[in-house]
Amino acid sequence: MVSKSKLPQFVLFGDSLTQWAFSETTAGFGWVLEEKYAGVADIVNQVSYTSTMLERSFKRIIQRATEPDAPPTLLLTIFLGANDACIMPQGEYVPLPRFEANIREFVETVLIQDNMPDTKIILITPPPINIPSPAEEEEANDSMELGPAAAAAMAAARADTKEKPRYKTYMSKRKYADRIMEIAKSYEDTGRVVGLNYWKALVDAGLNDQNRLGNEDAYDEDRLPGCGLKGAKQFKNGYFTDGLHLAPLGYDVLSKELLDLMLSRWPELAPERISS
Repeated sequence: MVSKSKLPQFVLFGDSLTQWAFSETTAGFGWVLEEKYAGVADIVNQVSYTSTMLERSFKRIIQRATEPDAPPTLLLTIFLGANDACIMPQGEYVPLPRFEANIREFVETVLIQDNMPDTKIILITPPPINIPSPAEEEEANDSMELGPAAAAAMAAARADTKEKPRYKTYMSKRKYADRIMEIAKSYEDTGRVVGLNYWKALVDAGLNDQNRLGNEDAYDEDRLPGCGLKGAKQFKNGYFTDGLHLAPLGYDVLSKELLDLMLSRWPELAPERISS
């Protein structure tokens, strides 16, 4: 979406998790920012699917932002990895080294622009996915009154869960989240780049709902919320619309984390400071 307003801009750059974040139904972080900054700053979204597919779109963002009469871009959020890290047959997997190179290219392109000296960048990690545990799947299947053959097939599909693409994708997203935080830290000295560990924030919310946050074994990989393994539990209803896309509770965690991080790190981005 391109804005023709001359108000300062916040550009939200990402995939469908950013696109859906502008819906009042999901109460996503795009919608929250639009409400909070109405009449103060334009909240612009630029989305596609993976970091590689977004390379061309990013060039257009820079071109628009550096035109002589362009309004200042005060903030750029980069929220990618949900699709890049997806190890699924139908996915568009982007290997971690290529993903890192893409993210660094985006960041460094902004940092070297003479016309964007005040643009701040928040790198948001991908969230986990939400996979039912074998027991939860079995309970759901029992309610479907499957015949013996179908029930046996379902049981076989639940076996060796760690070898399934879903669990591998869950752990892949954790690796990509860790890498995003490492990338952000490497630009710390610029004073313009910070990382938001949304993967951890959402897992912590799930652990808190399960009364496990703070326990010694809270981050046991076999029991992480939504990992799909025996002994683990899904995120409760309201965090995800499906296994990947976010619902209001999931977006609420992100919106709060984003605003807290942004305004504590750069208080000049508060609405009253921009409009004064």
